[in-house]
Amino acid sequence: PRLSRVKAGGVEARQKQVSSRLVMVAEFDREALLEESGNISSEAIWRTTEIRNLKPNWTSFRDARLIEDRDAQLLIRFQREPLHTQGALMSEDSQAFCLAFLTILKNVNNEESMQYLLTTMDELMKESRDMAKLFKQLVGSRMDPFSVLNDLMSKPDDLVAARACNIVVHLINAGLVPTENSVRSLMDFVRTETQRDSKHKKFCFLAILSVLQALLRDHERRIVFYEAKGLHMLIPLLKNHNGNTQLIYQVCHCIWLLSYTNEIKPRLADMQIAAILTHILKQVQKEKVVRMILGTFVNLISEGEMVNVLSVCGAHRLLENMKQRTWNDEDINADMDTLLEKVSLNVETKSNFDDYSKEILSGELEWTPMHRSIVFWDKNVHKFLEKDMTVLKTLLEYIKPGTNVENKTIAIALHDVGEFVRAHPSGKALVTKHGAKPYIMHHLTSHDQSVNKEALLCVQKLMCH
Repeated sequence: PRLSRVKAGGVEARQKQVSSRLVMVAEFDREALLEESGNISSEAIWRTTEIRNLKPNWTSFRDARLIEDRDAQLLIRFQREPLHTQGALMSEDSQAFCLAFLTILKNVNNEESMQYLLTTMDELMKESRDMAKLFKQLVGSRMDPFSVLNDLMSKPDDLVAARACNIVVHLINAGLVPTENSVRSLMDFVRTETQRDSKHKKFCFLAILSVLQALLRDHERRIVFYEAKGLHMLIPLLKNHNGNTQLIYQVCHCIWLLSYTNEIKPRLADMQIAAILTHILKQVQKEKVVRMILGTFVNLISEGEMVNVLSVCGAHRLLENMKQRTWNDEDINADMDTLLEKVSLNVETKSNFDDYSKEILSGELEWTPMHRSIVFWDKNVHKFLEKDMTVLKTLLEYIKPGTNVENKTIAIALHDVGEFVRAHPSGKALVTKHGAKPYIMHHLTSHDQSVNKEALLCVQKLMCH
């Protein structure tokens, strides 16, 4: 399924659009979780067929007085049915079956029975949300399903933990509301486990993240997560994603959900977060990831200095390049149009050569929009030759080895020299004439990452022009 944009204007239309997007989150998550091949399907979709063929000995648990005879008889009867009729059987006496399932999951520490029940529950709830709704009557009771499942999520068996996570997501998506204590426990669990991902197989780690995605659909829970410094958990995951597209999507989805809360928006309209998300846009072409990042930017575009921040991050050029592609998702195209309109206007406003000259000559260089605006360079590059090329000579002086300037100043100056070479027909010849090539080469060995990166890009532009 794909979210469709509401065409009508005004606040009411925007609210309907937001509501539509949030309602469809569950369907996105379910498809996205099974879409990737990698580690998720390497467990043969979590060994469903194999586990469904297990035959736990329910009477042995009764004999050990872990469960009542009635529970054992219900499970024996349930196990005899094929999956497609188990749901109907369960609905006949839903309270008894739900209590029996949760009693066994809580009291019986047996891997085979846990895997069988959790896998079956997960599969039934995938087929019908009504199966999840059967557990609503037990929320807040001594057999609270969220409490029981939260304990199972901490089990060392990744299959048990992942299935428990999936069922929690099913319950929330079906409209079951966990108690405040359950929300706090679930968030504590997610926050702890995502900071030690090496403990879990990838499919389990992603299942744990899906719990957070489900929880963040609620405004109050987003506040709780933010106040518990949840962003400090998400940002490192984006920095160290190791090319895992599904991980990137799920984390970006969490940030997108957070971007709907006014109290959190100012923190998200941040240079670090914008730079990370923009960098991901350059690397990842998966539409579901692109949709989440662009949607986040649209939600934040009117917040503080966000337009300026996006301009500094090179969003203008990136969006123009992205517009050349064909996208199947209409939300992507609409969000790109919205962002381009805002960022383009900002670039035009800020693209003043007099202001640029003052910044360069002051020695206080910052990543203002002009530096990364292709519009600015194409429009003003010939002005670099005016006034005895004072601005160009100043830039070259900043990159001269031994000059006492900050690394940020060197990085920006290298970037701008490279843009001058790219944009001016005689750029390469003029930079070479002023003896700047050795300066640029010198910075290739810089220990500062940004200086090293800009020096490399500058050398590439020298070679190509």
